[in-house]
Amino acid sequence: MKKVTTTSLITVLLFLSIGLNAQNLKFGHVNVQEVMQVMPEFKQMQQDLEGEYDRLENQLATMQEDYKKMEQEYMETAESLSAVVRQQKEQQLMETSQKIQAFYQSTQQQLSQKQQQLQQPIMEKLQKAIGEVGDEGGFIYIFAANSGATVYQSEQSVDVTSQVKTKLGIN
Repeated sequence: MKKVTTTSLITVLLFLSIGLNAQNLKFGHVNVQEVMQVMPEFKQMQQDLEGEYDRLENQLATMQEDYKKMEQEYMETAESLSAVVRQQKEQQLMETSQKIQAFYQSTQQQLSQKQQQLQQPIMEKLQKAIGEVGDEGGFIYIFAANSGATVYQSEQSVDVTSQVKTKLGIN
């Protein structure tokens, strides 16, 4: 759906530009991922996410170790337990297992939300730099070269990746 909308928009723009002087149109492209990966903020985001992942992974490992101990204790004593106590222990094991699964799912959501939260200001800063390069260079459009949305890129399209890096103060 998004590709159809993008393609339709490009087609409409091309038809509208037929009457314009083609020499005045200036298009550019930027490798957004290349720029992001060299941004100090992006590197810091990755470190923050790794720290959060390690913290949650340690919590999960502790929970799993406790479960294994509980399970081993149950296996060693199951035959000597009354039916009621055995059923209670089995219920406790099942609840603990469910808690571990719920914690795991929760951590996945937390990490995803944390990534989005940390990535938003980086994307805003990058978008601002691209906009400034576009304004300063007189570009009509700057496409993301690595997004897959660009269906054609002529030799006249200017690669502004280095200009965006310069605008951000990175090389």
